[in-house]
Amino acid sequence: MGQRGNQFRNAKERGEWAEVRFLSRAMEQRFRVAKLWGESAPYDLLVEQQGVAHRVQVKSTMRQPKGGAYPCHVPAGKRRVHMLEEIDFVAAYIIPLDLWYIIPAGVVAKRKGSIWLAPWRRSSKYERYLEAWHLLRRWRGETYRRKEAGRELVRLAVASKGAGGCA
Repeated sequence: MGQRGNQFRNAKERGEWAEVRFLSRAMEQRFRVAKLWGESAPYDLLVEQQGVAHRVQVKSTMRQPKGGAYPCHVPAGKRRVHMLEEIDFVAAYIIPLDLWYIIPAGVVAKRKGSIWLAPWRRSSKYERYLEAWHLLRRWRGETYRRKEAGRELVRLAVASKGAGGCA
């Protein structure tokens, strides 16, 4: 494959590939993953386990680090506020290192501009979110949740395996 990530013609194609990489890794972690049809939702994928679903926005970076960290772009201004209100997690993928950060949206909302990821720094802001797939297993409402009044739990109806139909 050569150097990871160099085969893409543009950022859109790279983003689609990162979503597939996330889907694969999430399934390895025993999550159910749903990809939405179309691109009108502010999140890319739904990740579910034991009836609890989280909305995930997938981001990726492959730029050589400047100052020792990889930049991962998050929209600014009103787009940023709207996106972070509609998602539960940002999954940031460092392509050359094949590493994932699973970052709660509330944590991303506290920062301005890009997220800077430095996996080799022990004291980095996002160190605790490096390969933090366990956060997607938690029940909503724990300490990382954004504070919002009247927010309800999203539950998925999961069909039983013996219900017939296509597999």
